Amino acid sequence: MLLNALLRVTRFRATQNRATQNHVNQNHVNQEGNVMKIPAFRSPLFLGSAALLLAGIAAVAYPTLSQNGLIINKPGAQPGYVIFGAPDGFAYAISADGKVARKWSSSDPRLDLGYTRPNASGTLLSRVSPSKNPAAATADQYGETLPANSVIEMSQDGQTIWKYSDPQRGLHHDMERMDNGNTLLVCSKDLNIPAISKQTIQDDCVIEVDKSGKVVWEWQTSDHFDDLELSPAAKEKIMTGHPVAGQGTGGQALAVGAPPVHKAYDWAHMNSASFIPKDAGLTDPRFKAGNIIVSFRHLNTVAVIDRDSKKIVWKIVGMTLGQHNAHMIATGLPGAGHILIYDNGNNTIGDNPRGTEGRFYSRIVEVDPVTSKIVWEYTAEKSNRPIWTFFSHYISSAQRQPNGNTLVCEGANGRFFEVTPAGEIVWEYVNPFASTAKKVSDNTVFRVAKVPETWLKK
Repeated sequence: MLLNALLRVTRFRATQNRATQNHVNQNHVNQEGNVMKIPAFRSPLFLGSAALLLAGIAAVAYPTLSQNGLIINKPGAQPGYVIFGAPDGFAYAISADGKVARKWSSSDPRLDLGYTRPNASGTLLSRVSPSKNPAAATADQYGETLPANSVIEMSQDGQTIWKYSDPQRGLHHDMERMDNGNTLLVCSKDLNIPAISKQTIQDDCVIEVDKSGKVVWEWQTSDHFDDLELSPAAKEKIMTGHPVAGQGTGGQALAVGAPPVHKAYDWAHMNSASFIPKDAGLTDPRFKAGNIIVSFRHLNTVAVIDRDSKKIVWKIVGMTLGQHNAHMIATGLPGAGHILIYDNGNNTIGDNPRGTEGRFYSRIVEVDPVTSKIVWEYTAEKSNRPIWTFFSHYISSAQRQPNGNTLVCEGANGRFFEVTPAGEIVWEYVNPFASTAKKVSDNTVFRVAKVPETWLKK
């Protein structure tokens, strides 16, 4: 209960910050790229509430300056453009100096772009949902957990060149273009499995779709329930489901940032799926090319699925809390063959069968999968800041750069920053493109990715 209360204070603090950002001059970076010392906004109501709840514990992550747009641009940042889908229904390419290099919209005016990611080929994959639709706005607010209408591939001139819709499955969260040209998609089905739950479950799946739209490979989570090695207590929670409409397991109110309750019980909540690339440099057959890395937020679990046998051949449980964007660092990048994870630090007990309490900071962890040990970790303390100043309780991402830096999306606050291995923040930006479909301004971003300068066609 304390966790939920603190998260509500956190959400209010973030809203208060964004409400003032449009009134702050954005030109606070000098010619050397160093940040001028300007105090960040503090809400008196927030400070009072934080003091009441043991002061700094309830504080929320915040940017170096309380403003939108570019915050920091120092030498040492990886050159390139940052690509992301914003809550206003458009996708953007942002240059190192914080300028909009390109803005994309759906070729269908009835649809908004959601999570958008670049392909190496120079195209983009994007989730699309009805424009100005309350359900679409809710999907953005809750980390794009509600099913999208379709996933599309766009050219850089905004034309739709491929589209996939699925009448049998709900498409949600993640999609990735594979080495063979097919597309990997996270999805779910509503299933009744009395051996697992008394309620209908929202059971996650991963599918591989070819260019013709044919599903050529599929994996269903419930088929591998025993492979997850859940405790008796966790199995009992899943068996019970969420017995009270509009509330979490056991009647506990859902925390801020949790997805709305569906008819079916969202017991595992897969939020990412990524294939292991060719030449990852690992000889261990568990990590052969084509195997799939998945993240189950509600189970605090990252797992590897063998593509051929469909068995779970590797997993880490409890190392991360409510994590996102688990993927293998690609060949040619520092840390290649390791798994990079955004460890959010929060997981609602009501939706988490493992019953794990959260913490009030996020971190990035780089894991050697052969040893299952953390070989690099980032928290705000690595940048000589209080640990609670980097925290997103849901969504978010991390991407290793060619120069060894890591690009981080602190999604709940719409904050992107690039950090060196030693912890220096060399680039920072806050998304100014908020949703206009809601009463409260919302600049949250599910995930970002940086592409080389040559990727963007002039």
